[in-house]
Amino acid sequence: MQFVKMIRFAQNGFTCGTPQSDSNYIQKEPIFINREIDSLFHKGQSIYMSEMIRPRSTDRQWSGCFCYLEEFTQVASENRHIGFLPRESVIWVRNKSHLGGGVPYFILSGESWLNRVTEDDDTWVKMRVEDALERTHLWKKEHGSAPGWITECFLMEEQVKRLVYPSAKERTMEFWLSRN
Repeated sequence: MQFVKMIRFAQNGFTCGTPQSDSNYIQKEPIFINREIDSLFHKGQSIYMSEMIRPRSTDRQWSGCFCYLEEFTQVASENRHIGFLPRESVIWVRNKSHLGGGVPYFILSGESWLNRVTEDDDTWVKMRVEDALERTHLWKKEHGSAPGWITECFLMEEQVKRLVYPSAKERTMEFWLSRN
């Protein structure tokens, strides 16, 4: 089994809560689109309102945490925490492709798109970790460096519980996990 590194910048590590409870997202209410990306090159696909989930702040079913996938580079701090997730996992990622500067994979079908959801809304879709890594690679190939949104993801509480945490010697653990 192969693993990928997950990075969380928070005082309390990989603590879970509703999407709205994460301090970085207090001003936004994330919208989760109940679709999985099947191709990194299909963008602007139509969806219906019924496929959009807006978890309430009291909904424990949506407990999880925001973090970054493997490639995110930020100045290291004492609030940086590392965990390893199985590579075959499916995670929630931002609804933006590597094409056209981040064109959405899915948009609301029909004229109600303009009235209910805009490009500024915080929308998320399901994607296999392998595809998320490839999306980051394709973005970097075209643009040079990777913005935070392309590596950002939301892990559900079940996934957080399955994370493998490194010992104090992070580099040794990262090397070992990348070899198995």
